[in-house]
Amino acid sequence: MPPRPILRFLIRTWPLLGALALLTVMPVLLSLNRNGRVAVEASIFLPDMVLQVPLPFRPVDLISDAPTRERVTIDYQSRNGPRSIEADLYLPAEGGIHTGVVFSMGAPPLALDDPRLVRIAEDSARSGVVMLMPFSDRLDELRIEPEEIDALVAEFQYVQRLPQVDSNRVGFFGASVGGSLALVAAADPRIADEVDHIVSFGGYFDALTASGAIATDRIQYKDVDQKWKPSYHAHRVAALQIIDRLDDPGERDLLTRIFVDPYYDAADYNTGRGHIDGQPLSPEELAGLSAVARSAYNFLANRDPGAVTDLIRTLPPDAVTELDYLSPKTSIDRVKAELFILHDRGDPVIPYTESRRLKDALGDRAR
Repeated sequence: MPPRPILRFLIRTWPLLGALALLTVMPVLLSLNRNGRVAVEASIFLPDMVLQVPLPFRPVDLISDAPTRERVTIDYQSRNGPRSIEADLYLPAEGGIHTGVVFSMGAPPLALDDPRLVRIAEDSARSGVVMLMPFSDRLDELRIEPEEIDALVAEFQYVQRLPQVDSNRVGFFGASVGGSLALVAAADPRIADEVDHIVSFGGYFDALTASGAIATDRIQYKDVDQKWKPSYHAHRVAALQIIDRLDDPGERDLLTRIFVDPYYDAADYNTGRGHIDGQPLSPEELAGLSAVARSAYNFLANRDPGAVTDLIRTLPPDAVTELDYLSPKTSIDRVKAELFILHDRGDPVIPYTESRRLKDALGDRAR
């Protein structure tokens, strides 16, 4: 029989000891099946990816080796001629054949040396995924253009050809604008039959619908009708996509002065004081605008959610066609890959209802 002090200790602490024993045994038990292994790995890798504060040690170091990282240049043929793009390639330390992923970033993309991006890429490679992290100069200038799709197609094909990659298990992970562009690229006939999976995190379904929500500070879709506070950055990016598609440089400069350039105090904006506009156009300036520039001005200055659809119809047809091409709404029916849709309801850049539009457009589609 145990001595009385030990017995009293066991009686008082058995719940704690039982919990510690359970925590010790549970990962082992979970690891006996595939879903359990995924849960255990996620519990180790996700905090390492997400936490911004340095830890005394990284648990991932106990279960994986650091990957190799290589700066590569990918040459490709775009609709505007030969182009090239730089990217960082992360390869798992262990040999064998792996899943491949192209990371499609938003506007602007993170710098390739940004610690947040490096941590995500390194941990993905530690978990056995070959990661390609491209950096788009166009997105860095906040220009969302059709050539971006050519680049993503070429990046996908580059990863497919790597000897460390199973060519049948290559996909995209897209964040924000990058999620939408990845979906459009996955529908491209050059690779549509070969894309294995896509993760769309916080993307838009319809670029012009999302821009209308940003302009009016309001989200409307089916049973959702709510006030919304998009970020200053969201206003600038959305306005640029309309303004940059005007032909006249003078009119582009004029609308840029109103909707893009004004300095706006972040604290004032976050407390809801006013809207992000510069000095309004004078009557003479308004009268001097061409019909297409006036349509762009009316769309960006609009505050009535009910008017968005009619104002889109007045925009330059070429601009609407191009922005529709860059929207998954026109190509989602050609996407054959397995699809994962994620969105933060508090996203200040793209309305979360855009991902609901995407899901609704899929209907009862499998995968």
